[in-house]
Amino acid sequence: MSGQTRAELELLYSILDQQSSYPWNPSEPDTDSYFADLEADWPTLNVSAEEATACWQTLSVQLEQLWSEASTASPLQSVLNQKFSGRMPQPLLQEIAQRAQQIVAAGRPLADQLLHCVQNMMSEWDEADLQVMARPFALAMRDGQGEILTVTLNSLENREWTELSDIDQLRLSLAIARYAIAQLNESTAG
Repeated sequence: MSGQTRAELELLYSILDQQSSYPWNPSEPDTDSYFADLEADWPTLNVSAEEATACWQTLSVQLEQLWSEASTASPLQSVLNQKFSGRMPQPLLQEIAQRAQQIVAAGRPLADQLLHCVQNMMSEWDEADLQVMARPFALAMRDGQGEILTVTLNSLENREWTELSDIDQLRLSLAIARYAIAQLNESTAG
């Protein structure tokens, strides 16, 4: 019997068993004996000290990496993750945020800023085609309105990134890049 099957059966038994219940209050006197009985029933894991140390080190490195990524995320990355995490993979959102932060202070035209934000992600696109696609996003949102973002998101519905065509991925990337640039401009203005 697998560990998962055993756990499922034990859970079912504990739910159906009227006599015994889980000790929710750790200060009750029967709590220690309950957990001692559980540990006695559970098979011991035969792992060498070297193997346990190696596994622990691997886990520690992975946790440290996740923690450093989470703690170094810029406010813009956090905003983009909250707003668009269901629409675009997180590494791509991170790249847009990083590239937007690099280019906004340069004072280049908005269409160039948009192009800079998505160019690496859309490397299969010709630069001239990217400029043509970026132009409406730059022009439509000059007055600060977010209509093109809303229209773009609504036209793409809630489809997964991988289900989108190349042109829809580009449109979504440009809309998110425009949103990121607007967020950065608002934070520096205010």
